[in-house]
Amino acid sequence: LDDITQINVKFTGYALMTVVLLTVLALIAVQFLTSKKSRKGVMIQAGFRSNFAIIGIPLAAGMAGESGTMVTTMLQAPTIIYFNVMSVLVLSIYSDTGSFNLKKVLKNLIKNPLIQGLAAGVAVLLVRHYMPMNADHTYVFTISGNLPWLYTVLEYLGSAATPLCLLALGGMFEFSAVSGLRKELTAAVIMRLIAAPLIGFGLCFLAVRQGLFELTPAMTAALIALYGSPIAVSSNVMAQEMGADDVLAGQIVVWTSLFSMATLFIMIVVFRSAGLL
Repeated sequence: LDDITQINVKFTGYALMTVVLLTVLALIAVQFLTSKKSRKGVMIQAGFRSNFAIIGIPLAAGMAGESGTMVTTMLQAPTIIYFNVMSVLVLSIYSDTGSFNLKKVLKNLIKNPLIQGLAAGVAVLLVRHYMPMNADHTYVFTISGNLPWLYTVLEYLGSAATPLCLLALGGMFEFSAVSGLRKELTAAVIMRLIAAPLIGFGLCFLAVRQGLFELTPAMTAALIALYGSPIAVSSNVMAQEMGADDVLAGQIVVWTSLFSMATLFIMIVVFRSAGLL
């Protein structure tokens, strides 16, 4: 996005509200799916939190080009802030380390690097609206234009983050751990890769029918990335820091990443066949 005014408020609000609904439904579901407190927060996280921060833009760009990138960028700030704030809350509430501590939760939220980065990004987007421009309507200064070497380095670092995390997680992966987590792991994978897309797109078609917004291929691509991508890799680290079941969290990352290759392929084929992509 080049300007804060490019944000589609209705569509962004819809996307955020559906993620909130997924959180509520996951919160209810886990009460029947596991009796272990430390696993509940991890499973709730799987119900609403996708890897939208990292793979959202490249996935949407592959499906809908530059317009898909723009729509995904528009959704990222509110949804990713919500993902991280709510993850800290549910993992704190269902932590085995002790009772809920509001001061500790607020401290963890402030220290969260993704929230800090997104807050800085929103601030820059607001400031950019008032930045001076040249006669050809280009900005006087941009990192990509004036400091291309720095922009390239930052791009390389950003693209290396997820593969490195997955490699580190893969080194700790043990098949023997699956047997004791089979029930919770199966439920979490279904919630993330099947239930979330079905509920999200079901509500989307209802909203379109009610005239809330008109669904474009770029919007469809952004929603596939939001609802259908695997759980964020950072969810494992966050679970470990908050005293939740980090073994289950790690298994969910691995298995949702593995099965998402099939579920995302199916979703893309279905939506392309329906003329929505």
